[in-house]
Amino acid sequence: MPRLFVAIDLPDEIKDELLALKRDDIPTARWPTPEALHLTLHFIGNIPEGVASAYERVLQEVQAPAFDLTVGGVGQFPIEQRPKVIWAGVDNTPELRTLYEAVGESLEDEGFNREERRYHPHITLMRFRKPIRRGVASTWINEHISWHLDPARITEFSLYDSQLTDSGAVYIKRQTYSLKTE
Repeated sequence: MPRLFVAIDLPDEIKDELLALKRDDIPTARWPTPEALHLTLHFIGNIPEGVASAYERVLQEVQAPAFDLTVGGVGQFPIEQRPKVIWAGVDNTPELRTLYEAVGESLEDEGFNREERRYHPHITLMRFRKPIRRGVASTWINEHISWHLDPARITEFSLYDSQLTDSGAVYIKRQTYSLKTE
């Protein structure tokens, strides 16, 4: 049974800049590989192959324009406790929101139930098997709170299969969809 999500694959220049933030002095931090860096639009989860094929089909009908993606700032989840995830922020622009909504609506037409919590676009930088001491993360976050990148043009999004392994998830693109360019 595939475990799916819809995401934007980041341009190589963004991936390079994100991975340049990596430091070895944060104990137990697991950084993603360049191939694993992405911006999730919707996590679908485990579904039967027939439903996955239907999702592939309806996502072809998504109509949304290409747009500039701006990455900047960092934070953590959960916000008020010791972190399990440290992330880079993404500006939730009207264009990103249009894509997010269009993808969600197309999936809902095939029975997908969206998450009820507000969409908080971010790129996961570090994961921790166990939450770490707050001071370790807050020092790194404070050093990078104003960090930002130049905008990058986004012209497509993809449906991914997330295969869980002992060394972490492996993401495989099932299908890529173009955004409208001028």
